Amino acid sequence: MKRLRRTLAALLAAVLVAAAAPAALAVSPVYATRGQVADLLVAAADSYNPGVKRSDILKGYADGQLHENAYVTRAQALVMLERAFGTLPKPAGDNARSGYSAENFTDVPAWAKTELESVLASGIVAGTTASTFSPNANVTQHQMELFIQRVYALEGSNLKDDFYAAVNKKQLDESVIQPGYNGTGTIYDLGTKVDEQVAGLIREAAANPKTDGERKISALYNNILDMDSRNKAGITPLRPYLTAADSAQSVGELLQVQNDVYRDLGGELLLGFGLTTDDRDSEHYILSFSGLQPGLGQAGYAGASGAQKDAYTTYVKTLLKLEGQSDEAAAAQAQMIWDADAKLAAASLTNQERSDVDQTYNLYTMAQLKALFPHADLDTLFAASGFRQTDKILVRDVGLLKANAALFDDAHLELLKAYFRMYLAASYGALLNREFTDASNAFQKAYVGTEGTLSDEAVAAQYVQSLMSDYLGEAYVSRYFSARAKDGAEGMVREILGVYKERIANLSWMSAATKAKAIRKLDTMKLHIGYPDAWDDVLRDTPIRTAEEGGSFLDNTAAISKAYRDLMIKRQDQTVDKDEWGMSVYTVNAYYDPSANSINFPAGILQSPYYDVNASYEKNLGGIGYVIAHEITHAFDNNGAKYDENGNAADWWTPADYEAFRKLCDKVVAAYDGKEIAPGITCSGALTLSENIADLGSAACITEMESRQARPDYRALYTAMSQIWCSSAPRAMKQYLAQGDVHAPDKLRGSLVLQQFQQFYDAFGITEGDGMWIAPKDRVTIW
Repeated sequence: MKRLRRTLAALLAAVLVAAAAPAALAVSPVYATRGQVADLLVAAADSYNPGVKRSDILKGYADGQLHENAYVTRAQALVMLERAFGTLPKPAGDNARSGYSAENFTDVPAWAKTELESVLASGIVAGTTASTFSPNANVTQHQMELFIQRVYALEGSNLKDDFYAAVNKKQLDESVIQPGYNGTGTIYDLGTKVDEQVAGLIREAAANPKTDGERKISALYNNILDMDSRNKAGITPLRPYLTAADSAQSVGELLQVQNDVYRDLGGELLLGFGLTTDDRDSEHYILSFSGLQPGLGQAGYAGASGAQKDAYTTYVKTLLKLEGQSDEAAAAQAQMIWDADAKLAAASLTNQERSDVDQTYNLYTMAQLKALFPHADLDTLFAASGFRQTDKILVRDVGLLKANAALFDDAHLELLKAYFRMYLAASYGALLNREFTDASNAFQKAYVGTEGTLSDEAVAAQYVQSLMSDYLGEAYVSRYFSARAKDGAEGMVREILGVYKERIANLSWMSAATKAKAIRKLDTMKLHIGYPDAWDDVLRDTPIRTAEEGGSFLDNTAAISKAYRDLMIKRQDQTVDKDEWGMSVYTVNAYYDPSANSINFPAGILQSPYYDVNASYEKNLGGIGYVIAHEITHAFDNNGAKYDENGNAADWWTPADYEAFRKLCDKVVAAYDGKEIAPGITCSGALTLSENIADLGSAACITEMESRQARPDYRALYTAMSQIWCSSAPRAMKQYLAQGDVHAPDKLRGSLVLQQFQQFYDAFGITEGDGMWIAPKDRVTIW
């Protein structure tokens, strides 16, 4: 539901092309003149500074001339901007978090510090680099428009200029991020509410357990809170594996230590086999194989700032020191891991590509894998996995795997040992003494700006939520989710599906043959609403021991991991249960599963403010209706469109229809690419394509539904659609998400989506010249 990459080769190709181009074809920036900026500002500022005149903005030089055709510098442009809008408001709430601090600039002249005090303090001035204001650099009209858009967001008083900022102004300005959380807003706040509800159930079970499930909940919860015992034990439970890894003389010996971890704790560290649904035969499972993963994802290295690199390497260094490495050795190993991670990241798929079955369905035989990893003894590794060998093994990311293979030899043994230590600490350190948790909290603060920490009780409750969702889910539904809410949500899903089928039937760009198959996909879509028909009890035979019985947080977590590992081993010879839920019922989220062709809406999100049985039609349609239609559209986004009605990756399109769809996808990429969501932070249209298609298809569907009402209230509908995406996060978190999240930033989900529909313009009287205006020829519709 719930967030511009080029490979090195692509960059080099671009440089070579540019170098080979004739000088006459070189494109220079088109800078704005003083007169152009003055005209732009008069039109933009009229609603904020009524009566402002061109002469108020454009002042003469000492020679008495206006020099209207002279180019405008950044400093001059901002002086003119303040004359147009007046003194800018002091940023509060989200604007204060999102703005760029002028304290970062080292080149602000003395006069500008005084004359531009309110502008610089407003946070709207992102520099030409992280530390340069560049007061004398010329400004293009596009850059001037960005300054104006930032003022619109800062003011938040005119929905015709910034709809999202205006309809959410109170919540954004008054937003407070709770300690230990990395954001706040509609979906965050509902998640916090549900966390508290589930925590209450956990406390009740811990205080007076009556069933076997509650006794297990109680034992685990109290294990987690027994910090004295955890601190006393420290790293001791992991010491045997660390000692064995230190003594390993070859890659094969190191992997044997991994096998011991897998046997005892249930987790894999360096290389491993798994089981997943076969994309091309979704009734059955297929073996998978993977290796080292870059800790910051594909996008976290090439463009990392010095502060981001320092935050990550400091975290890794701290983990290694807590395991017993010296300060010098830990620092050296952290740098080794960073360098290797950067190479792995450069070779791996982007987050958007990870959902493209054409790129992720790569079959290998065991012989091929062994040839790729000649020093790894994959036979022993596979025997330890417990799986039955087959003739095909799935590799999701071939580039990443090949980059892995280059590291698995004895020449890189010390690097692999460093990875082993880091993964062991990252996987299990939080289950041990508090120092590991403190290290994680410090990293979160340094990397994404998280302030404060959760209480021990809140942390314990979140771990229990994650590890015992089956027991807690049934109790949550019984306490907080009504049959009326389930029936109402199911009714809305069926209504949306009906409208969706009509819209597909009326598409002008798709042939009848492809339409029939698309509608068949809708007709066979599985609906999972609220909670599953039957509750799983995977832990039925798994003992969860209290401290008095010799249990610990680590031991019980290991027992749970091994129970799920054994379940997957048993499933290898079973058919896939397409009614199985991939989320706990109290998750505040939803998803589409292409291999099951199912839409899934847990009880957690089926409540106010997304869904309320007592709310207006428009409020629910703009809330949960937006989410429902979004998940349905995922069946037809650039990734879901490659799966048929049975959940198999298969081509059900005519070539002409798919080419038409691909061109529409290109338009969606262009519509989002480069759109700014905070000063200097932009959206990648390519990264967010699939989620943007889902948003646009959803908005088109529910706009159609509202049009069928006797008296359509588009104002209420679009306001509700924008409000469900209201959120605030630290600037560092927004930057992090913009680099790697496949969802567009919430600001665009609550504004740019709406700007594609004429009903939005009509409802709010938005016309050309307003900040929210997009010319009809530039609007995008898909599905």
